Amino acid sequence: MSEKDKGADKTEPPTRKRILDARKEGNVSKSRDLTGTVLVMGWLVAAWMLVGSMHARINNLFEQSLATLGQPFDTSLPLLAQTAIETFLWLMLPLLAMSLMLGLLIEFLQVGPLLSWEKVKPKMDKLNPVEGIKKMFSMDNLVELVKSIVKSAALIGIGWIVVRGMLPDLLQLPTSPPQAIGAALWQGLSQIVIWTICVFFFISALDTSYQKYSYLKNLRMSRRDIRQELKDSEGDPHVKQRRRQLHQEWSQQNMMHAVRGANVVVTNPTHIAIALRYQDGETDLPIVVAKGEGHTAEMIRQAAEEAGVPILQNIPLARGLHEKVALDDHISNEFFEAVAEVLHWAEGVRDARD
Repeated sequence: MSEKDKGADKTEPPTRKRILDARKEGNVSKSRDLTGTVLVMGWLVAAWMLVGSMHARINNLFEQSLATLGQPFDTSLPLLAQTAIETFLWLMLPLLAMSLMLGLLIEFLQVGPLLSWEKVKPKMDKLNPVEGIKKMFSMDNLVELVKSIVKSAALIGIGWIVVRGMLPDLLQLPTSPPQAIGAALWQGLSQIVIWTICVFFFISALDTSYQKYSYLKNLRMSRRDIRQELKDSEGDPHVKQRRRQLHQEWSQQNMMHAVRGANVVVTNPTHIAIALRYQDGETDLPIVVAKGEGHTAEMIRQAAEEAGVPILQNIPLARGLHEKVALDDHISNEFFEAVAEVLHWAEGVRDARD
């Protein structure tokens, strides 16, 4: 079967196991555009908050440079180098720290807690030139190209609209004082930045939806894949144990419900409990509607007490019924007389209560 046929055959949405397996390999749905847009906005906010300190640091660097003009080169160079390094670190470290924390936060909000080394492991497929050419002309790369074109067009369009709106003021700048020039430039730059961030956030929202769609599409499964996954899961001992546990709980719930409709419960007295039901015209013979030992027997007794079902201690009968009569089966001939006596006793107890 060709790759095209295989892809066409994958029409079913991915199962939860398929998504979890992909997640373990580091294959998750996320938008790099959203991360990049948030980081740019964070840089701008941080720069705006630190602009005063940045201005003071840079002025200090220039002042020291001017102050050392008359000093020997071997004396002024270490001092200027130290000041320049301190200024650079002071300007960059807050931005880098903010970028790291903000980037981790956005990634966490998109994919949740995840640590996988599969993406960075060396694989021979990455060195295959044929696979590389296929990826170059893939739908994902086409979408990235379209996004780049849209972003570039948006930047050009926003810049043109802002400059066009400010054109009358810009024509008067040559005759304006320096303060007016700075204010005009700040106003134009602010408008461009704000509109650019808004447009980029809109593109990021569309990209997030597309990445989710593309992610689920790439994980689609064929019916054969689903059957194979189900077959593999059934062989998992944990799945089998869980299934047995659920079946046991379901059986116990059904038995406890049946105990409430029984005529009598025969006990061992503590290790075995047998619930019998007989209704004239409904059943030909008494039926064992619940049976068990140990914890199950205790649950049967508790259910009988809560429902007001008479409980009788009869060790031989309880052992015999437990060993020779299956659940939901009629009693055998050897127990007719003993069970009849028990049912007669239970009926007397009920009449006495009434």
